[in-house]
Parts: sequence; structure tokens; C-alpha cells
Amino acid sequence: MTHNFKNLKHKIIEYIKFNIIGISNFLISQMVYLLLFLKLKLNYILAYTITSVLSIIAAYFLNSKFTFKENKLSLKKFYLTGLVYIFEYILNLGIIILMIKYLSFSKIIAPLIAPLFSTPLIFFLMRFVIKKK
Repeated sequence: MTHNFKNLKHKIIEYIKFNIIGISNFLISQMVYLLLFLKLKLNYILAYTITSVLSIIAAYFLNSKFTFKENKLSLKKFYLTGLVYIFEYILNLGIIILMIKYLSFSKIIAPLIAPLFSTPLIFFLMRFVIKKK
């Protein structure tokens, strides 16, 4: 029983760290998105794509080192992380387009809301990718 509690506690702490890193990465990404979209006048899809690529790179390194305490970085895990976040990108982009085109959300607000739907799934996929031996 004690082992199960420690294991559950460990996973909860990982999830909290994942969210702290994710929120930090997200806030920085949103600033980059707003800079690209509002200041540089890039199309919102292009701005979101550039922001997503930068965010994926940061997420791999930050989650490997701080969330999952995995010191051994590998190209394979980096590529798999990319696949996880490409899945998230497609999911979020679909949600963003849906919110903008069909639900009349702002092009500024939609990218802020979309990740709320994907975060739990992405946590488990990332944990699997990074922790897998």
C-alpha cells in the first residue's frame, strides 16, 4: 500500500511539474505568437506553426530534465517528442480553426484556449516517450 501511495504521489508531482513547464512554455509561446501575428503581421496559421516548432524543442529539453528527471537525452526520444507534439499541434490547430471559423472566437483568444483540451493526453504520451528505456 505504501509503495502504491509513493508511486501515485510521484506521478502527481510529475504532472504538476509538467503543467508548470507547460504553462511557462505556453506563456512564452503566446508572446512569440502575438509578436508574429500582431507586430509582424504573419498569417495566424504560420505564426502558430513557428511558435509550435519552438515550443516543441523547449518542451523536450525542459520535460526531460526537470519533469521526468531523465538525464540521458536521445535523438530517438527527441523525434518521438516531435511526433507527440505534432499530434497536439494538429489537434489544437483543428480546435483553433473550429473556434475561429464556426464559433466566432478571436484569433488571439482561440490559441489560448485550445491547449486546455490536449494537456492531459500529452502528459501521458510524453511520460511514455521520455521514461521508456
